[in-house]
Amino acid sequence: MLDVSDVVGQLGWYHLAVGAITVLRAFPTSWTLLIAPFIVPDVDHWCAKPAWLATNWTDEQWKEIAIPMTGVAVGANSSVASPPGAPRFERCRHRAVFENDTVDPETLVACDAWTYNETVPGSSAVPEWDLVCSHDWQRSLMQSVVFAGSLVGALALGRLSDMYGRRFIFFVSNFGFILFASVSAASPSATCYNSLRFITAICVAGIQTTAASLFTEIVEPRHRNLLNVGFSLGFTLPTLLLPGVAYLVGSWKYLQLTAGLSGLILIPFIFILQESPRWLVSTHREKQARAAILKILRINGRQVPDMETTMRELVEKSKADAQLSSTSPVEILRHRRLLRNAILLFIVWFCDNLLLFATTLSSVDLGGSRFINFALSAAGEIPGGLVSLPLVRYCRRRRSQAALLLLAGLAAILISLLPLENLWLRLGLNMTSRFLLVISGAIKNTFSQGIHVHTIAPTIVLSGAGLCGATAACFLPETLGKPLPDTFDEANNLGLRPKRK
Repeated sequence: MLDVSDVVGQLGWYHLAVGAITVLRAFPTSWTLLIAPFIVPDVDHWCAKPAWLATNWTDEQWKEIAIPMTGVAVGANSSVASPPGAPRFERCRHRAVFENDTVDPETLVACDAWTYNETVPGSSAVPEWDLVCSHDWQRSLMQSVVFAGSLVGALALGRLSDMYGRRFIFFVSNFGFILFASVSAASPSATCYNSLRFITAICVAGIQTTAASLFTEIVEPRHRNLLNVGFSLGFTLPTLLLPGVAYLVGSWKYLQLTAGLSGLILIPFIFILQESPRWLVSTHREKQARAAILKILRINGRQVPDMETTMRELVEKSKADAQLSSTSPVEILRHRRLLRNAILLFIVWFCDNLLLFATTLSSVDLGGSRFINFALSAAGEIPGGLVSLPLVRYCRRRRSQAALLLLAGLAAILISLLPLENLWLRLGLNMTSRFLLVISGAIKNTFSQGIHVHTIAPTIVLSGAGLCGATAACFLPETLGKPLPDTFDEANNLGLRPKRK
């Protein structure tokens, strides 16, 4: 049957515009997901001198006498003064000091205020909101609320895009992102910031899901793997720029505002982007679908076919697709192999994403400058995105997926075993892990289409995730060169060898 992609034809100027959207949407996406290490970095701190000691002791006397030395400095970023492996001052307690200027070295008292070794005043929200010691958990919460908001947004806005259209939800999500991400730069507290960040993440998920739908519903099936390039390399570009922008801007508030205004880059597409003709036909908006197809054909410079016959065939195709998709998702429980594959895919996705985000966010904790580390770590994704294209097209996916996850897990183990002084070797392993995981992500996406089923973490956990994901991938069916299944029975039998007669 005739499909929308058959009518629109091969790649043209309109496809290029939609492809540009899949790349540029990564600016609001990646900057929202990865901005936390620059908004709330690990700033070195120690207990502040009590007000009543202001005239008696100098700041240096207070630090040398009242603050004990403990542990080792991680050398995580440019805000920490001590070199890797060197002792540092206790961050959350001080020796008991009395009004007669005597000190009890055996008694440690919790801080009620802190002094921060902030290289650039205002560059971090940590001193402004005292996100240290007993409040340090709020720094991690800033990352957790983003993932929670992304989950809510993917479910809610994905459903709304089915009801009201991909284009409409795409631009509503983008305008919402610009508003809430920009306003969060003026947050008076961490609680307010996290609340706005949760809403921002919902909007980002809306941008993500609708951009993917607008691309896949307009291109031919053989070109849909280009979505992996748009999403992987598109994500890498703003990730590479983020540390440079953070360094140049200086203030965390201006950095957050810059991230919010990045959504403006998508506004000009409001004059080009058409609603998905496939969605319009499926929702019985044939007149609007006809107009959208004609506009796309004019942009691509293609010849206009007999639209009466074309629309009739597209409606028939849509009805046939609707019958296939009308089966309840509960039907998966009746197909044991399909259920097994769905569970294995969930494990692979979970482990792959856990490794990728942990590797990305932990790059600032390797030692040295967090700006340089973050940028170099992100650079490892560029060759990974390019290598993934031929690998997905020509190599067996099950073996490739398992090998890549296993190697990424081994890289995590090696990073944990190397001493902090081996900065460049640790950074090289981090870049290698990013390279492997980007390729793994491309294979993982193709796996999902083929089967057709709709510090961040200790390094021991990450290496375990790599091993777990690699093991799960070994039991998935091979999809290279296989047609996409249309029914539960076809999906359930995917990978089975035909019985000999």
